[in-house]
Amino acid sequence: MTNFNELQEETREIITDLLNDGSDPDALYIIEHHIAHYDFDTLEKIAVDAFKAGYEVSEAEEFEDENDKVIFCFDIISEVELKPEIIDAQQKEILPLVEKYKGIYDGWGTYFEDPNAEDDEYDDEYGDDGEFFDDEDVEDDNERLH
Repeated sequence: MTNFNELQEETREIITDLLNDGSDPDALYIIEHHIAHYDFDTLEKIAVDAFKAGYEVSEAEEFEDENDKVIFCFDIISEVELKPEIIDAQQKEILPLVEKYKGIYDGWGTYFEDPNAEDDEYDDEYGDDGEFFDDEDVEDDNERLH
């Protein structure tokens, strides 16, 4: 079971670091909650439940863990203000879905938002309308934190 107090502390550290680095406090942020499971079919059930709960989900990817065992991962995605209480509420909603299927919650991440950037200065992987691009169309202009 995930320690919610530790997640809250980590959330506040991530937000503080972003803001201390000059990220825009008034921007909307793409929040990616990282989910993993060793069984693809079970991971897919988590994704379906997250989608039914109103979240966007990314396509699953296959990786090898530190023991060279295949693990499948995807992100549960939202676009929200960078406020700890919003992320806390998302985690309270997402964690039971992950735990129901014995999945792995690997925290969350987002991207630095330049307060001086013009809206169309660059596209992130979600584009202006929040839709995904194919990986080959994405330029990694933004560094994901976490």
